Amino acid sequence: MTAEHPAIPVLEISGRAEQIGTGHGEDQRERIHECLDRFLGWICGSAAAPPDEQSLWEKWSPQVPFNEQVAPDLVAEIRGIARGANVPFERIFLLNSMLDLLSFRYTPMAQNFGCTTFAVGGKDERVLIGQTYDMPALLQDFLHVMKIRPEQGPRQLVFTFSGIVGASGLNDAGIGLCINYLSPLDVGVGRLHSVVVRQILAAANLASALEPPVVPPRAGGAHYLVADTQGSFVSVETTGRKYEMFLPDGTAIGHTNHYLGQSLKPVEHIRENSIGSSLSRYAALQRYFRDSGAKLDLESLQRLTQNHSSYPQSICAHGSSHGPANHQSRTLSAMIYELAEGTMHITHGCACENSYHAVSL
Repeated sequence: MTAEHPAIPVLEISGRAEQIGTGHGEDQRERIHECLDRFLGWICGSAAAPPDEQSLWEKWSPQVPFNEQVAPDLVAEIRGIARGANVPFERIFLLNSMLDLLSFRYTPMAQNFGCTTFAVGGKDERVLIGQTYDMPALLQDFLHVMKIRPEQGPRQLVFTFSGIVGASGLNDAGIGLCINYLSPLDVGVGRLHSVVVRQILAAANLASALEPPVVPPRAGGAHYLVADTQGSFVSVETTGRKYEMFLPDGTAIGHTNHYLGQSLKPVEHIRENSIGSSLSRYAALQRYFRDSGAKLDLESLQRLTQNHSSYPQSICAHGSSHGPANHQSRTLSAMIYELAEGTMHITHGCACENSYHAVSL
């Protein structure tokens, strides 16, 4: 482990998929155990008819053979994490299904999930892509960054949580990725969200990076904002079976947690305690782009991640009045990626209260 960030562990790891997973599991063993207990206790205890882990697994286990078919290396990495952390594979697979399980069960904690993504740049301009990563506060202690050197393919700088193969990141082929949780109704057996993330980050070019989020079926819905160093930004909204693609109107693009695509709205699950925040954050994001004009650089984007319009359900999120404090969604981390430099600027917690620190690939 390196000490490039004062609060977030940074792990350098290389080798075959199972070696990468085992190293991850061994390095993060104690944090993985605690993260599993918090996450699974939360998801099993918050549903209208709370399941136990065994019944949850019985319903979810058909995801394993499908994902082994479409992503054998990543399922091998998940198995390696389980071995390294000395926990059952089933628990680690459920942890790697975090966002997908929320769509599967529509438990109350999914109501106020959020994230705000953005990308800027163009011809002769530095390409920057970033987001606020908003999740329930109970996951704050498990932020984790990995520098991965696989046997084949580009090196990857991955933001994630202890025990999960990936949540966002960049690679040395110039691809960057940020995400938003979306909530469709047409979910089922399909590619896990964390699998899609890492398959995008394994791509050597934009064409290859766009295949994993677009090819159905998916276990859940999400928005994938993919960028490259040439200044191409592609916004891909997905449901379990459908997708729509958007391109920037100008040199900036952004997204929050509701569908923009007209063909996808009929299968959108409107989350009662979340939709207002998503709409207001999207309005604040577009206003910031418009008012900033040509001044969208690293420093101005860092200020964007501190935006408090509609506080506390703002771009810089500070929870809400719904549910226990540790279940409320807040900004666990804000991050901005410089793709050409291979650098991640990242906070531990809200950007209004915590400094950015650079981690380089």
